[in-house]
Formats: sequence, structure tokens, C-alpha cells
Amino acid sequence: MKAILTCKRILFFLTVLLIVFQHTSLNAQTKKSFFKRAWINTIARYNYFYNANEMVKKAERDAAIAHIDFFGEVVHLFPHSNEATLKGNLPVMDEVIKKCNHIITRRQYSKWVDDSWLLIGKANFFKGDFFAALEAFEYVATTYKNRPIRYNAEIWIIKTLIMLEKFDEAVALSDLMIADKNFPKKLQKELLLVSAEGLIYQRKYPLAYERLTKAIPEVKRNEHKYRRYFVAGQLAILNKNPEKAISYFKTVTKSNPTYNFDFFARINMVRMYTEPPINNLKKGRSILSKMLKDDKNLDLLDQIYFEIGMLDIKQGDKNSALKNFKNALASSNDNKELKSQIYLIVAELYFENTQYINAQKYYDSAVQVLNPESPEFEQISTRHQILTELITNLVNIDYQDSMLRLARNVAFRTKTLENIKEEERKRIEDEEFAKNNPFSNPTGFDTPMGVPGQGRQGGTPIDSRFPFYNQQLKIKGLEDFQKVWGNRELGDYWRVLSIAQTEKEDLVQKDDTLKIGEDEIEEEIVIDQLPSDIKEEDAKYFVSVPFSKKEQDLSELAMGESYFLAASIYREKLQEPAKAKFLLEQFLQKLKPNQYRENALYLLIKIYEAEGNTTKVNLLKAQLVSEFPESDFIKILDNPDLFKEGEGQNTPEQKVAAKYTLFYDAYKEKRFEEAISIYNEVKKDFPGNGLDGQFDFGYALILIEKKKPKEYYDIMVSISGNYSGTPLGDLASERVAAYDRIVGGEENSQEPSNKTSEKKYPYKKSDSNGEFIFIIEITRSMDANMAKIAFSDFNRDFRSDRGLQITTSFLDAGTRILMVTGFTSQEDVRKYIEDILVNEKFLLRIKRESDKKDFLFISKDNFNLLMSEKKWVDYREYYIKNYL
Repeated sequence: MKAILTCKRILFFLTVLLIVFQHTSLNAQTKKSFFKRAWINTIARYNYFYNANEMVKKAERDAAIAHIDFFGEVVHLFPHSNEATLKGNLPVMDEVIKKCNHIITRRQYSKWVDDSWLLIGKANFFKGDFFAALEAFEYVATTYKNRPIRYNAEIWIIKTLIMLEKFDEAVALSDLMIADKNFPKKLQKELLLVSAEGLIYQRKYPLAYERLTKAIPEVKRNEHKYRRYFVAGQLAILNKNPEKAISYFKTVTKSNPTYNFDFFARINMVRMYTEPPINNLKKGRSILSKMLKDDKNLDLLDQIYFEIGMLDIKQGDKNSALKNFKNALASSNDNKELKSQIYLIVAELYFENTQYINAQKYYDSAVQVLNPESPEFEQISTRHQILTELITNLVNIDYQDSMLRLARNVAFRTKTLENIKEEERKRIEDEEFAKNNPFSNPTGFDTPMGVPGQGRQGGTPIDSRFPFYNQQLKIKGLEDFQKVWGNRELGDYWRVLSIAQTEKEDLVQKDDTLKIGEDEIEEEIVIDQLPSDIKEEDAKYFVSVPFSKKEQDLSELAMGESYFLAASIYREKLQEPAKAKFLLEQFLQKLKPNQYRENALYLLIKIYEAEGNTTKVNLLKAQLVSEFPESDFIKILDNPDLFKEGEGQNTPEQKVAAKYTLFYDAYKEKRFEEAISIYNEVKKDFPGNGLDGQFDFGYALILIEKKKPKEYYDIMVSISGNYSGTPLGDLASERVAAYDRIVGGEENSQEPSNKTSEKKYPYKKSDSNGEFIFIIEITRSMDANMAKIAFSDFNRDFRSDRGLQITTSFLDAGTRILMVTGFTSQEDVRKYIEDILVNEKFLLRIKRESDKKDFLFISKDNFNLLMSEKKWVDYREYYIKNYL
């Protein structure tokens, strides 16, 4: 028996040897031996592919860690980070590609060749080279289309298309693969996830939700399970299924998520509990209270307070909401999006309660952080502008009233001086205490947090209620001063006043025949001599106080203007006739008649007329007739239709106004092509009309709607310069500033092209004699009005005998130039430029460097060509080439 078994074993062994020999003989010319190929596969897998694959897995994990999620929108199902971050993997991924290439070129008989091609695609993907990755994946999908690896490659093709923002192609490919009956079951989960990702980018939330929920049951804990459940919850919200959303978010909190996912899952649960149809405000507040007490949420207290504030609004408790919103701002780190939301909500709450001063502060802060392309920017910016005008006038009323009381009321003046000195004494004591006490607040002051516009500057609190410390009024005063006197150097007026007093006394003593009337003598005493109750060392505190009759008249006039303008804003822009009426009554009672009294009487009559108070209307109308018998307002009151029909109905101004109404209506209804047609028609038929700026502003808004931000920006810059100091100019300036903040607007380079020598220009070099013009571009850093004043002062100081003229003009929407005319030779204008370039004080005033390439001259003929061509850069290049 044993002999038989031994023979069978020997026979089996010989048979195996024969088969191996035959197999080796058949493949000797084309293939490696069985054992050789087994050896090659082992080396390829464990010496090269395994290590390369581990490197790619680590890069994928690192990308997930580096990925930043924005929880205000649907988060990504695949945290692959972004191209810039992935480029940090470049050296390691190049090593992966090197190992895979070794397998492909030197181990070509290995079964790991197709896997190596796929891994090369992944390596390119995780070093941010998506086009190279796409080529590798497509190579695998087409070369190995009869192998299962093809489907894996196609999933990565979808991922790559998503990273390249080719969402339509990604979704289309995923739809084809889902419809493929041969698609491997083990890859269906991954396919559904990438398909859902593409659909989310397309905002096709219902279908994305359907595919994601099919994949979720198969997702394992180590496959970002909490992330996939979180996205499912977000999609359930968008599909109006709050109960299911709460269920998904609860699962997130139980899936060992990262901190942010746990936090925002709970926040979203609160929102779902407190929204219809659930409306369980008590449950939502309970969750937020627990989160508020949890120390690990200290960095996100602003978000919790914000949600509590929103609950307060839902319950109608606006005071508590304001408190919590301010707590949110006080706790905020650098969440600009949340800050902008809070600023807007708080501003709206104050606006609804007609607390316009507080509303203006928060609108101002909102405008600073709001994206100019957001839908609400125009409304917020306009409302901010209206309230800024209102507050400026209300503050000016208070300021002028305080100044007049200081001038006329000795008791008030004495008490105010005592308060100033007491504040200064306390401030000095606090600063000394802070300096000597290392445990004190370094600023020495406790400033309320969360209120925009109420901060510390240089460690000193600013009390805007006292007129001498009100920064807004100081700026307005400086602007008013410059309108009259130009950009002159400021000095202490009380010192000048003292000198003037001495000089006038000397003059009176020398000329006994000088006659002065009683009124003039009284005025001279008030102007030249401070009241006896003010000591010499205290005179500095009363620099701005109008002690003379003339100064008091001017102060009353400024107050009257602010009364009338503020009342007009209340009535016409804020629909608050009661507040307008109060201001106008105050104006008529407190102030002597001035140039605004006629308008104030008419406006007050119209308010009482709207109320139906005929008694008051008749009394005020009689007063208007008595004080202003020739007033046009009397004719309008007697015949309201006087200016609605008849003569002047078809004047150019009225035609333009009618066109503007059509233009504005077309813009509001998003009939942009029609609006553009009206705009072009008006520009052609009515150039330089009174509504030119409004037309340009509206046209710019259309450009931003049509995704032309550069053209929009150029027109806004033009408007802000051309209408500087007006509400329209200020509104445009706000948009320019907002654009610069969001986009990071950089100065357009005006450097000449490297190819200027090859470029042909229409300009001709002129003779030395003839009419020449000095020109300079007004850049964004320059103020056009201040530049004109600076050049005017320069010409007065250094060219007073030449009669030089200064003008400004727009070449195009984005380029404004300043011109000085009156030069009769090239030498003359060259000397003018040389004098400018060595005058550092002048260059500082116009905010320019001493660069010869920026200060140009041009002949009269070339200037006409420049105005026709409207190409500043071309002429600057020509000038540099031919004159420097």
C-alpha cells in the first residue's frame, strides 16, 4: 500500500514539473516565467506601490485637516482643501510619481501597472495639478476600460472636474455612471457621494439630498461620517424637512465629530426647533443656555449670543435682543460675516424705533464690511447716507446752540469751564494711576463694548457730547473753513485775536479823528476783548465761541440751515412729519429771521395742511404773507397746479426728468437693455444735464448686475471725484471704498509699456514757442478740490504775475486730469515743472512723489488730440519717450 502511495506522489510531482516546463517554453520569448512574474509583482507592490500609496493616503488626510469649512453654506462632502494648500504636497507627490513610473517602465510585466497610473493621477490631484490628474485618470478609463479599475478612475474624474469647477460635466458623467448596470456595487456609495457633491454646487438640492441619503447608510465611521450626516441635515433644511434635519444633526453630535461640526450641528438644531412648524422656542433656548455655560465654546460666544438675540426677536423682546446682539459684538473675534449680520439687524431695530443716531452708527459699520455686490448694499448704503446727513445736521444744531449759550450765558459758561477742568484733572489722575499701577487697565478707562463709533483713541475716551471734543463736528468745521479760506495752516485764534486787539488800540490812539458809530463800538468791544469772567489762561478753551455779533449771526445762520435740512430729511426721506414739525417750530421760535425762514414757513404749512389743521395753516400763511409778500410760495399755496401745467412744461430739464423716471423704472424691473438705451439717448441728446450724475450712478449699478465690475468701479470713481462733497459723491465714494476692501483694488499701473519704441502715436512734437498746457492725472489718493487749492496757492506765491488758469476735466470714466494754462513756451512750462518737483511741501499737499514721469506738459494741438483720443496712458508714454 505504501509503495502505491509513493508512486502516486512521484507521478504527481513529475506531472507538475512537466506543466511548468511547457508553460515556460511557450512564454520564453514574450513573457517572464511564472516564478519571475510572482517575484516582480511582489517587488512592485511592497517596494514601490505600497509606499507610494501610503504617501497619497497621508496627503489626503492632511488635505482634510487643512480644509476650512464655511458653515454659513452647505459644507463640502469631500474635504480636499484648495489648490494653493495642496501645492505644499508637491515634493512628496513627485516622489510618488517617481515610484509609480519605476513600476510602469521597469516592472511593466507587473499587475500593478494600471494601479500605478491611477496613483499618478491621485498624486497630481493632491499636489494641485488638476489638469495633469485629469489626463492620468482619463488614460486609465480608456486604456483599461475592460477592467474594474476603469470605474474607480471615472469617480476620480468627477472629483477632478468638481475641483476645476466644471460642475455640469461632473454631474453629467455621474448620471451616466449611475445608469450603468455594470457599475461595481462596492463603488456605488462613492459614486453617489461625488454625484451629490456636484449637484450641491449646481444648487440642485432635492436630487443631491436623495443621492446622499442613499449613500449614508454605507458610510463607515472613519469616512468622515459626521461630515456626510451634517450635509444631509443642511440639505434637509433646504428641502423644508426640519424634523429630518434635527435627526441628522443629532447623529452628528453622537459621531465623535470635530468641535466645529458639533457646535454648528447644535446651532442648526436650535434654528429648526424655533422655526415653523415646530416652534419650540423653549427647547431652542435650553440648548443655547447649555452651550453658553460650556467653557469649550468661549471662542464662539458671539454666535451663541447672536442666536439668543434672534430668539428674543421671535418672542418680541427687542430690548433683550439688542443686549444680546451687543454681547455678540463684544465677544466677536474676526467673524466679518456675522458682524455684518448683527450690524444690519441692530441698525434695523433702531431704525424701526426711530432712534436714528444709533441706527446711523450701525449702518455705518455695516457699510464698512458689506460686499458692494450684495443685493441689500444699495438700500443699506442709501439709508446710511440719509441718516448721516440727518445726524450731521442735528449735531450741528446742538453744537451751534451750545456755542451761542457759551457766548451769551455767563452762568453756563462758568459751569462748562468747571466741568472741562474737572474732566482734565480726572484724566491726568487716571493716566498717572495707570502708569504707576501695573495691575490696572492700561488705558485707564472702561469703554462699553459692542457699540460702533464709541471706542478709544490713544487710550483716551472720546465724549462726543461736548462740542470741543466732537470729532465729526471738527471735521465739518474744517471743511467749512476750507471752502471759504482754502487749505491754510491752522493756528490758535485767541493769540491772533490778542495781537489784533493791540494793533487796533494803537491805531485808535494814533488817529484821534477816527469816527466809530455806537453799534460799531459795541461790536469792536465784543470782538477784541474776551468777557471779563474769562481769565487769560482759560482763553484757549473758548477759541470757537462766537463772542461778536457778526459771529453769532453766522452761527444762527448755520443753525437755521441745519434745522431746515434736518426737517426736510425727516419729512421727505424718513416720512416723519411730526419730528419735522417739531424742528421747524423750534427754528421759528429760537432764531432771528434768516434766509431759510421763508422755506421753513412753507414746509411747516405743508405739514399742517397734510394733517388737516386749517387753523394753523391760515396763521402760518398770514405770517408768510406778512414777512415775505413777494414769495413764490404764496402763489403755489394759492394755486397748487401753477407749476404742473402751462409754460415750461416741455423744457429740456423736464424732458430729462421724465427720461430719468423711465430709466429708473427700467432699472428697478431689471430691464437693463432698455435702461441702457435710455441712458445712451440722454447722453447723446442732453449732454451735461442736471441729472448726469444720477444717470451715471444708475448705469454703474447696471454694469455690476451684468458682471462688469471694472467698468462699474471706474464710473463710481468718476462720480466720487466729480461730485465730491455732495450726497451723490459721498455715496459713490462709499462704494469705491467697499470695492477696494473686498476686491483689494490696486492702483492701475501707469508705467510705460516695454514696447513703447515700437508703438505709433498720433501726437506731433511741437516747436519751443507757442501755447503749452501743464497736465497731471488726479489719482485716487488725491482730492481734486484740495489739489486745485494747492496749485492756486503755488501760482499765487511763485507765478502771481502770469495769470495762470486752473481747470479739471475727465478724459474718460476713470481718468481725471488737472490742467494749468497760460504758458507761452516750452521752456516756460518746463521751468514750472522743475519748481514743482523741488517743492516738497507742495508735493506733500497734493500727495504725489517727485517723479518727472507724472508731471507733464502738452501743446495746444496735441491737447486737442488727447481730448479726442481719450488715452492718457498713450500720451504719457509718448511724453516720456520724446520729452524726458
